Amino acid sequence: MNIALSAIQRDTSIQTRAETNMETVNSYAEAMTEGAEFPPVVLFGTKDKCWIGDGWHRVMAAEQIGAMDIPAEVRAGGRVDALKYALGANAVHGQRRTNADKRRCVEIAVKEFPKLSSRSIAEMCGVSNDFVSRFRQVSSNDTPATRTDTLGRQQPATRRTSKPATPEEEEAMYFEKEDKERNQADTGNAKQKPIKRGRPCNGMQFARMAVLDLEQITDDDTERVEAFEFVKEWINENYESKNTEND
Repeated sequence: MNIALSAIQRDTSIQTRAETNMETVNSYAEAMTEGAEFPPVVLFGTKDKCWIGDGWHRVMAAEQIGAMDIPAEVRAGGRVDALKYALGANAVHGQRRTNADKRRCVEIAVKEFPKLSSRSIAEMCGVSNDFVSRFRQVSSNDTPATRTDTLGRQQPATRRTSKPATPEEEEAMYFEKEDKERNQADTGNAKQKPIKRGRPCNGMQFARMAVLDLEQITDDDTERVEAFEFVKEWINENYESKNTEND
């Protein structure tokens, strides 16, 4: 379906990119004017009011060419659901994330879901558990790492001193090592077997979102055990039925 651009909320607090890449926006806009078809943006809410889970650059490109609406997949939920989806969406597809993008994701997740474990946030954001733990230690004084300027861009919350901040230096080195290891692993896998192209896989994204919701159940919730048993039964029934069909 097509959704009116006026119905899409521009809530920059759930924009998981550290900054908008205008080169990408301009490229998309040019392609749109030439008739190129893009995947539908993923929105959460209703056709009258919704939030962006995936597709900020496409929405901005559509606005740039004066479009009134844009192809979209509208899912049930609201701002928080869009945020949960957005935190991991760019980790598996789209423009490659920068170190600043990864830090931005973790910063938002820690702020929005402070009770979640570092491991859950790491899985949701597509980063390592070690990085989330280290980020929490550095940010334990509750000083925000970034601020939003008048143009909606993410900027450092404080000015750098003449001496570079050690956490940022360690972070850059960590991500450089992480990216190198990932690239080596991808290269190794590519040599072992050809890459199969097909429909996008969203299974893990939904699984992470489900776990995120379950971790909101507190230990003193009187329905906690019943809730987990219900989920366990559902998984067993569906998993077994799928296996039976495959056999």
